[in-house]
Amino acid sequence: MPKEKGSISPKEAVDVEEAVVPANDEEQSEESNPKPTLTHQPSFFTDNRGNLKVVNLVVRRPCTIFTFIIVLCIVLSFLLQIIVFRAAENGNPFTVPENEFDVSDERSIQYDSLRLAQEEVEEARKLKERAGQVTPKQSELADIMYWVFEAQPSNAAGVFGSRESIEAMKDGFDIFLEDSGFRDFCLFDYQQQLGPNATSDDRECRAPLSPLTMYYASSWDSEKVAAVIDNLKVPGNIEKFNTLALCYVQQLYCDRLEENVDPSDAAFTMALGANISSITSTWDMKGDLVENFTQVTELASYLIQIDVFKGFVDFGFDTEFSAENPVSKFSRGIIFWGGPMEDNKQGSEEEMEKLEDSEDDIRKDYIKENYLEKMDEQSKKSTHSTIRSYYFMTAIIGDVILNIVTKDATLAIFSFVFVFLWIRLNTRSWFLAFVGLFEIFFSIPVAWFIFTVIFQIKYFATLNSLAIFVVAAIGADDIFIFMDAYKQSQYHLDILCDLETRMSWVYRRTGVAMAITSATTCAAFLCTLITPLTSIQSFGIFAAVVIFIDYVLVMTLFCTAVVIYHNRYENNARFGCCCPCGTVTPSNTEKARLAAEESDGEMKRDRVSEFFRTKVSSFIQVPLHRIVLFILFSTWLGCAIWQATMLEATKENEQFLDENHPLQKSFTILGSEFPTADDDLGLKVYYAWGLREVDRSGVNRLLDPENYGTPQYEPWFDFSTECQSAILDLSDDLKTNPKYKDLIKRKNGLGQVYNFVEELAAFSVNGNLNDCDYVRTGGWRNSTWQVEPSNLATVIPEFLQEKSCYSDDGTETISGRYQTEIGWDGTTLKYAAISVESAVLDPFGLDPESLTRREYDQFIAIGKEVEETVSRHCFGSVIVTDLNEKFVFMNNQSIYVQSALQSSILGICIAFAVLLISTRVLHLALFASISITCVLVSVVGTMVMLGWQLGSIESILIGIIAGFSVDYVVHLAHAYEIASGDCYERLNEAFSDLGISVFNGMVTSVVASIPLFFCQLQFFAKFGTFLCLTIAFSWVFANFGFMSVLAQLKIPVNPKNKCFSL
Repeated sequence: MPKEKGSISPKEAVDVEEAVVPANDEEQSEESNPKPTLTHQPSFFTDNRGNLKVVNLVVRRPCTIFTFIIVLCIVLSFLLQIIVFRAAENGNPFTVPENEFDVSDERSIQYDSLRLAQEEVEEARKLKERAGQVTPKQSELADIMYWVFEAQPSNAAGVFGSRESIEAMKDGFDIFLEDSGFRDFCLFDYQQQLGPNATSDDRECRAPLSPLTMYYASSWDSEKVAAVIDNLKVPGNIEKFNTLALCYVQQLYCDRLEENVDPSDAAFTMALGANISSITSTWDMKGDLVENFTQVTELASYLIQIDVFKGFVDFGFDTEFSAENPVSKFSRGIIFWGGPMEDNKQGSEEEMEKLEDSEDDIRKDYIKENYLEKMDEQSKKSTHSTIRSYYFMTAIIGDVILNIVTKDATLAIFSFVFVFLWIRLNTRSWFLAFVGLFEIFFSIPVAWFIFTVIFQIKYFATLNSLAIFVVAAIGADDIFIFMDAYKQSQYHLDILCDLETRMSWVYRRTGVAMAITSATTCAAFLCTLITPLTSIQSFGIFAAVVIFIDYVLVMTLFCTAVVIYHNRYENNARFGCCCPCGTVTPSNTEKARLAAEESDGEMKRDRVSEFFRTKVSSFIQVPLHRIVLFILFSTWLGCAIWQATMLEATKENEQFLDENHPLQKSFTILGSEFPTADDDLGLKVYYAWGLREVDRSGVNRLLDPENYGTPQYEPWFDFSTECQSAILDLSDDLKTNPKYKDLIKRKNGLGQVYNFVEELAAFSVNGNLNDCDYVRTGGWRNSTWQVEPSNLATVIPEFLQEKSCYSDDGTETISGRYQTEIGWDGTTLKYAAISVESAVLDPFGLDPESLTRREYDQFIAIGKEVEETVSRHCFGSVIVTDLNEKFVFMNNQSIYVQSALQSSILGICIAFAVLLISTRVLHLALFASISITCVLVSVVGTMVMLGWQLGSIESILIGIIAGFSVDYVVHLAHAYEIASGDCYERLNEAFSDLGISVFNGMVTSVVASIPLFFCQLQFFAKFGTFLCLTIAFSWVFANFGFMSVLAQLKIPVNPKNKCFSL
């Protein structure tokens, strides 16, 4: 027994804290301080006793090293704040998630070929066009406010089936229309005819876009409406009218009609068209509710079949509404907000942006102060018994999303609070819990500094924010591994001679195990580099760096904290935190040695470790139990594989909020319950001549996110008279050819085509666009309208200033309407394009890949056809693309599916390679990899059972499964490999050493993921479910699958020639 120590001086106390156990204390007897067993030969890294020199330094100077690491982390975080955050645009360090695509894919090349060229020529002509231009007050659309209405389940008559329902919808619009202040913010109707002395203030607000304009028409002629309905009910009349109306109602394309039209049919068409025009002219929402509102609904059910008039009614009725079923379960409406708030002379781009931002803030404040409370009341479920109301508006949607993000972040805080408390419970020290949480959190800024400053990677994806959840799970697991090894060291008498020897043993034991898991996890995340999508590459690299930094901090900062804990707090703290001044005397290592000597090797371990060693290990060693486990696992895996094979790409718009959230509800209804109406904005698809494919030389978006390449122009492009004629012929065909009816959106019976050549031709003939009837009816076609290329330099600048005759509000200039189609840079026409609107796709929703590809293939087919017609006159190939990234996102969806499969398979292969190299035992590496594969199959199968489809979120998650699922099986495999004895003895030791650590890691990750289930943002909600499933399956398969296989096969581990142990 050691002699009793007396009191010590303050200087001696400091010496004891910085070097608790001297290497050789001559005052101690050989019996009380035995020499350690030499297990490692002296080397550059070890001293003459085999202890690690770095550990010796930590033991001798723990406070100095601890302080240095803490200060270093804080300094790097401070430098990150200065270098990255302060330099970020608007203080946002994340790269804006736009233009995310494979830069080598044909879709992205076509996209950037037009986009970059358009931006370049627009910038060149921008200042010239703006000089002297004045934008009239409230003439431009500044914002829109959507009302979406849904019939209550008990309302079988639909939203237009009762006076109560119609009036309830009108209440939503009256919030604005009955407020006199709304006039200062509304979009003015510039098509309204005013007197010569009128000003902008005399204009009326543009009427809402809603079917309620019918129901609240300023006048309603029931007899005339009944006559129209009776005419449309006659079989064949609707088809006859649709055939002739384009010519006899709109005076367009009469030359395309068949010859010998019956005069009576022509007269019928003109008379019916005049009656319908008379009826619709009073739809202004200024009257009382029409008494016979069912007649209004019936008229709408027939007008929706009339090509040239369906635009008056098709916006507000759902896809099931028809003459046979005049019931609409849903409706929608738009209120228009205008800007600028005063007549404004155009200035520089920066000045215009500041003005726009200022007016946006004023508008938002006014809405929040005067309307928001009433809008919320209107949208409450209890407000109306027959309908539900939903709203959204660009001005306030940011606040709504911010509120959702704030609430979701609050839920995430609960996850980290639990991680902290669980670490505290298992370490029994507030000090170690705080240090553990510190190293987990500071892994992020330190890794961020290395990622951005050292590696010079500028693309920091929003997806990288998930790294905090990754490191919380893996970091806590590493803490448990290290701390449990420290606790278990007290049972090994041969290493308890001093703290240096003890900590060297802990360091070696945990360092290798965590190095294997960290390397495997890092490699699995780096598998994301096989995807060409920059955001996923950025996430994979950042996550790998975070995991590496977490490992470094555990092995340095937390190791040092454990030494301080040993010296000052262990078994000496009150409530796990406070303690008397000075160090513990005698040291806890000495106490542990004395206890081990007195126990004669029969020391009882903690209850959880004993449970895993005696109960779990014993359970697996029973052959009958292994048979039952085999049957259960086989049955489950069979079901999971069956379900996994049923996984398919999503066929619906992807949701970013919970399906029951009012905002998501409105998006879902708008995306799935309404047909594409004339007033809907369809996806614009461009056909451009004069461009070559973008030059991608030197493009690396990880290092330079703003570099997409350089636009290239076709030097042989010639906007000749033949080229102009060919473009016009193509436009006419796209407008009128019936084969494009389901592909190109129709408006007033014509395909929606944006072709500046039409208005250029009229301008060339007339010298202006004042007579819009002349422009629209094509009176100019009888003249020589083509513009000689030599005259373009004088014609186009004046032409761009004209008001377009196809503008909805009468204020849009040619330059504004055709800003992409006209490639004029101020001196030269660099390219020319036309565009069409898709009848199926819109610029906003995330449509399923199969739907987008079907439409894309049809647009590409048109592009191949025009190569033989237009391109040979204009010289150069046609560029076919959209500018809303729908086609590149379609390819991204395909990449998500491919990357999910490739990354998961590659991750498993890398895990096998790392395990084989580290353990040098083939069967351990093989069985561990099979366990990871079972986790992958189980998670994917469960995702299908939960009703998930393979969208972008699911694909990303599947791709990182291997990175999340390796830890537990790798820890147990390594523990089994370094143990001694036969198979069952190795099982006992592996479960005894790491059973509790793996269990704590599982509990921490699973419970921490549960709050994420309740997040409104679907990415975090699905990530929480994914994390829970992956961790739970990983723990089950590692403990009861992998270990059962080892127990059943009993393949010996040959320590001399491990690679051939099979």
